[in-house]
Amino acid sequence: MRITPHSPVELGVVVVAAGSGERLGAGVPKAFVTLRGRTLIEHAIRTVTRLSEAGQLVLVVPADHAAEALELTARYELPEHWTVSIAHGGRERHESVRFGLEALHDSIGTVLVHDAARPLTPTSVFERVIEHVRRSGDSIIPVQPLVDTVKRVDADGVVLDTLPRDELVAVQTPQGFPRETLTTAHTAAHAAPASGADVPTDDAELVQRAGGLVRTIEGSPYAHKLTVPADLRMLEALFDGTVS
Repeated sequence: MRITPHSPVELGVVVVAAGSGERLGAGVPKAFVTLRGRTLIEHAIRTVTRLSEAGQLVLVVPADHAAEALELTARYELPEHWTVSIAHGGRERHESVRFGLEALHDSIGTVLVHDAARPLTPTSVFERVIEHVRRSGDSIIPVQPLVDTVKRVDADGVVLDTLPRDELVAVQTPQGFPRETLTTAHTAAHAAPASGADVPTDDAELVQRAGGLVRTIEGSPYAHKLTVPADLRMLEALFDGTVS
């Protein structure tokens, strides 16, 4: 489904919500899991549409859950300056993002890609990413420093070496891009698809492979990602402590 904005907008946000969530074991796609009375999709809608400027939000969901996503959107009172589109997910994450990009209105020049699995990412992180994309003209990703010692191990769990922690960061979303930069990277990836361990894990990697520059900004400890059941308990604790 595609909903055309009432007037041309410059900002588009693609929320990737097509993951199966097998490791979570919830029996439904991850984005349809409930956190304190709202699905992760509803949390994403609530956060994105708090942005002050007008924009288009694209929810990329499994094809067999598109109707449910539309129902969730319909019951949420959207601000007048935001519109929502529903796009079907692909076999891999990068394919889902590409389908989301194709659903964006032609006027959009700045694109954010966000994982629905990070439901408590503050709106302020979105705002900072947008600001830095527009100021620099580069691709921007929010990150957090690693606090644990990181070691590289082999298939048997034997430690091979210790990695320099000051050169490593944990990457979050939303990741922001000039639309042309991201579209070009996805077009190149689609023309020469990767396989196995070579499949990119985020959009920043796709942009880098296409020759683009990616810069980092400070992320948020609340942008915790839901992957396994323990993460849901962590998010519930974060929600109870920080969200009204």
